[in-house]
Amino acid sequence: AVIASREALVRDLAALGFDVLPSTANFVFARHSDRDAQALAVALRQRGIIVRHFQQARIRQFLRISVGTDAQCQALVGALREILVP
Repeated sequence: AVIASREALVRDLAALGFDVLPSTANFVFARHSDRDAQALAVALRQRGIIVRHFQQARIRQFLRISVGTDAQCQALVGALREILVP
């Protein structure tokens, strides 16, 4: 179930303009080419969705996104659509 959810999440994130690193874990590392990762994390938190953002130079523009249930992943993607396409 996690694999299927992760694959769907990766497809949805890519459709929104994210670059997603390959993953075999229960999370993905993703960055958006046009949006600051910290600003995205803050905007998601304001909508009740928590993703990890790190300050280390090499990964500063990435978000660590846990693979949740299909409903949780859909909520994340919906919130990102609101943020990215106002």
